[in-house]
Amino acid sequence: MPAVPPPPNPMADLQNRWYNAVLKSLSASPSTTQLIQPAPPVELSDTALWARENIVPPASLTFNRQLVESTSFFDEYTTVIQALSVPESTFVAAIGSGVHQEWLAYVGGLTPRPDEERLPDVFYAWAMTHHPDIANEGVSALRDIVRLRTLQRLLRSYQGPHPKPVEYLGGIRELLSVLKNSSSAMISFDSTTTSGDVSGTWTRGVNKDFSGLWTGADQLETTTTRFARSAVTVKAELGAYALWTVNPDPRWYDSSQLHLAYTKQTSPPWASNPRLRWDMAFGEKSGRLQRAIASLITVERVTSVVTSDAVFSPEDQQAIKAKAAAGLWPFFVPTGDGVTNKADFDGGKLRLETITSTDRPLVIGAHVLPIARYLGSSSTAPRGTDR
Repeated sequence: MPAVPPPPNPMADLQNRWYNAVLKSLSASPSTTQLIQPAPPVELSDTALWARENIVPPASLTFNRQLVESTSFFDEYTTVIQALSVPESTFVAAIGSGVHQEWLAYVGGLTPRPDEERLPDVFYAWAMTHHPDIANEGVSALRDIVRLRTLQRLLRSYQGPHPKPVEYLGGIRELLSVLKNSSSAMISFDSTTTSGDVSGTWTRGVNKDFSGLWTGADQLETTTTRFARSAVTVKAELGAYALWTVNPDPRWYDSSQLHLAYTKQTSPPWASNPRLRWDMAFGEKSGRLQRAIASLITVERVTSVVTSDAVFSPEDQQAIKAKAAAGLWPFFVPTGDGVTNKADFDGGKLRLETITSTDRPLVIGAHVLPIARYLGSSSTAPRGTDR
């Protein structure tokens, strides 16, 4: 029997058209852009902003934070780093077993014994006196061992019952300053003239897990379907619009270690019997760290007016008005904290208005990079992966 095509989803088509309108209005790239919903105002704290950055985004043109359980970039990064190992044998191979025994005797006689972080400097001074021909190669191998062990210990301080907050460079004050000095923007949308073709995007057209007309509404809910099948327009004035670069704090983030883990599947750098394998971290089928956020699409002072030429029944009108406070398409900003949502009707035809305050930024999207591009590596995964 021939395959049965999936039922039509008018809301999916409308969301695709809206995605293309945002890209055109904001000059955003289809190779990286992801829309985020809902978009409540960011709390005025660094940790609240960092929480929006510390995410591994799903492979969808729309990321609904209420429908999709996202993983923490920090957690996935830490899991990879803890699965790495640089064995002592690499240091021995670099300097030779005889010199290694001399070194152990020397360092064992030091009082007090130097901290591990100081060992490379101590070794280099000793080797330049006694074995200058292997000093540079030896100190390089020893630094690799010490750097990884030090990083692994540090990362454990961010975990446990009283963890340190996961920091990123730049905080809420810096973001507000950037927005204060940013230009305004306008997103104009007409569903009857905007293309719904998203096949050329970074997900090759995958766009899922978004809400219907209001926050939490199913995509195939009857009122949502009537709205999505109508002629829909949006005029969204953005009082300020800026891209906010996401930079993990280098105190915990070592891109070179993650790059090494991505580009090599061997042991080392991976431990000989790791709890996490390469494909579990980076593989296309099952990897938990396939993507990362390069920047957030941030806005401030939003006034969004949505119209539909569909005629809604009195019952539908009451339902929409009752749900409006939860947040309305396309930004889904909940009422409160200076935000208002209104649903009005003229002859049964819908007009939605969302207005946000002037002192709370919204994160309406992100620029997403595949992990290879994020790390500045080849776009092709190493051989032997599950690609």
